[in-house]
Amino acid sequence: MSNKVNIRPNVSMLSVLRFLEYETWFALAEFVDNAIASYQSNERILKKLHGEDFQLEVKIEINDPENKIIIRDNAGGIEEENYARAFRAAEVPADTTGLSEFGMGMKSASCWFSDFWTVRTTAIDEETEKTISFDMDKIFEDKIEELEFHSKPVDKNFHYTIIELTNVNKMPRRKGIGKVKSHLTSIYREFIRNGTLKLYVNNEEQRFKEPKVLKVPRYDDPNGQSILWKREIDFPIEDNLSVKGFVAIREKGSTSEAGFALFRRGRVIEGSFDNGFRPNLIFGSPNSYRYQRVFGELHLIGFDVSFTKKGIQWDENLDIFLQLLKDELSTTEFPLLKQAEEYRVRASDKDYKSSGGKALLNTAKDFQDKAPQAIKETFEKEEAVEEPERELIKTDKAIQKEFKVNFNKTDWNIFIELSYDPSLKEMIEIGKHLIPSETSSANAKQVGIRLSLTHPFMVQFAGTDNLKIEPILRMSAAFGLAEIIAKESGAKTQGEIRRNFNELITKIST
Repeated sequence: MSNKVNIRPNVSMLSVLRFLEYETWFALAEFVDNAIASYQSNERILKKLHGEDFQLEVKIEINDPENKIIIRDNAGGIEEENYARAFRAAEVPADTTGLSEFGMGMKSASCWFSDFWTVRTTAIDEETEKTISFDMDKIFEDKIEELEFHSKPVDKNFHYTIIELTNVNKMPRRKGIGKVKSHLTSIYREFIRNGTLKLYVNNEEQRFKEPKVLKVPRYDDPNGQSILWKREIDFPIEDNLSVKGFVAIREKGSTSEAGFALFRRGRVIEGSFDNGFRPNLIFGSPNSYRYQRVFGELHLIGFDVSFTKKGIQWDENLDIFLQLLKDELSTTEFPLLKQAEEYRVRASDKDYKSSGGKALLNTAKDFQDKAPQAIKETFEKEEAVEEPERELIKTDKAIQKEFKVNFNKTDWNIFIELSYDPSLKEMIEIGKHLIPSETSSANAKQVGIRLSLTHPFMVQFAGTDNLKIEPILRMSAAFGLAEIIAKESGAKTQGEIRRNFNELITKIST
């Protein structure tokens, strides 16, 4: 038996769907959304048929060698009355209150992945399985407006949809499959938690791992009672718009996994896995502690989304939402943001041994290999003599900050500078700074402390990561100030340690 389904009037729209700005997990999420929507529409019938313990199962098979992706679900299937609508682009379903609301999900995701895809489905109480194939190149070339589908008899209690994407253009591979698993698990965490959905990727059931919430005393009362740093959120934003959920502090900070997950209709729209929603007003700069510690789940009620479901349609409400949220997290009684910024975690003995042991092993091996020759060459140089005050070579490839102190009855303008000039060979330099700022006192001593970001040591261990640069810069600045103090105290060869250090660190780092 064969039949035809009309895919007019918007078949031309299908040609542009391959150019949508999807992430792999958001494209796959379209198929999961459809399965959940089908389950929710047929939940009563499905549980009557299989019992109250029935669960929706969605199984995604990513077959790398065959360049194929298959998505299977045991939801209600595509009914006879909805079959034609399901394959017409932008044909909005009758019920738009669930996750399938634009009539584009399956079509847009399938076309984004592949130029050839097949759908096989049967619905509850229907005794036929229908199979339809989309050859997009042929459809566009021949301007096809009707597609033939094939039917075969099946048991009326069968219900499923199987979508097969072949010759996939955007195939997730290796680490990409791991990211797909993590993001999909994050996106559908609420449905997984409440037992609605069992999600499988390559036969592995996905379970969401709940972050542990910090439970400690307030930062300004370290001996006080321990507090669970989690705040429930529930407030209106505008007419018919509101937010519910929670914000908390992670027990263990994570630069990649902190941030908010923004939900709509039970599904994460923004902020899945390592793409947390982190507005500056709440989280501050990337090197702040709250940026790594604060997380939360916020359910936005009444908001619209883009048709690819990648973002919330905020209009003018984003600033209002963020300010209300910040106020909720900054009360005197429960200063969650301040706690996240100010609290300091003491590492356990096990942590110290683990991380310290690795660092010690690597450092000792490197010094064993390189230090003997480096020490010999440094020791055999000419005898140290008092070095006259040097002037730092001017470079345009540098950034600097100035601070003022009064030491030994003398005013000092001290400049801390980070250079990225590869022609400067020393890691740490101390000398007279030749470019006073507009606020510098004419009678003050101008001293510069310079750290080279292009030195081999810095390139290897810090790169451009401000969290790694800062502690080395602080030590370098202290090193420089110690040398200045030594000179003012009458030391004659106070710069010799720094010069030896620069020679040794360079030899050991190259």
